[in-house]
Amino acid sequence: MAEPTASRAAPRVFGALGLAAVFALPACAPTLISLGADAAYTASEERTTGEVVDDNKIKIELNKLLVDDSLGLWKDVGTVVYRGRVLLIGAVETPEAKAKAGSIGHTPEGVKEVINDIQVTDEGGIGSFVNDVAIEKSIQVKYLFDADIDSANFRVRSVNGTVYLIGLAESRAELDKALAIARTTGDVKNVVNYMRVQAPKS
Repeated sequence: MAEPTASRAAPRVFGALGLAAVFALPACAPTLISLGADAAYTASEERTTGEVVDDNKIKIELNKLLVDDSLGLWKDVGTVVYRGRVLLIGAVETPEAKAKAGSIGHTPEGVKEVINDIQVTDEGGIGSFVNDVAIEKSIQVKYLFDADIDSANFRVRSVNGTVYLIGLAESRAELDKALAIARTTGDVKNVVNYMRVQAPKS
């Protein structure tokens, strides 16, 4: 396999360190894990600096609203924000809790779209949590060292073995390879794709 070019190697090393830090976090809340994972990537993205700042503002407000909610949604709901698109993931026990999280997702200024893919299930627990973190780490590391994939533009999350991808791929070929890697990673049950493909540059 070809080695990454020098221009892409530096941010990828930074991403690897970020992944290690995320994997070392205690199993406490999806919001903490998703916040750490997003913070690991900013150096080599298709997003502008302004978009990164705006997304971080949305994410911080979302996580605060989830913490303040009386249903205790912060324990069960993770957030990913990319170019104003909000992806809500996690596992809750009732449709009402899922709907409430979806309503909260629309609250911050600057939100362009809310994708509410929270699972309504009583599955989960510490075993599933640890497995999901391992799945995310495995896929992210594979992306990190694949010369055909710019991992900085991919967000990877796993809930009960279902992997969610959101971000911006540089080409359909890059996205197809990323999807194939995710689908063939151990313990992955399903892959849900919310990636967009960047328009060709003129």
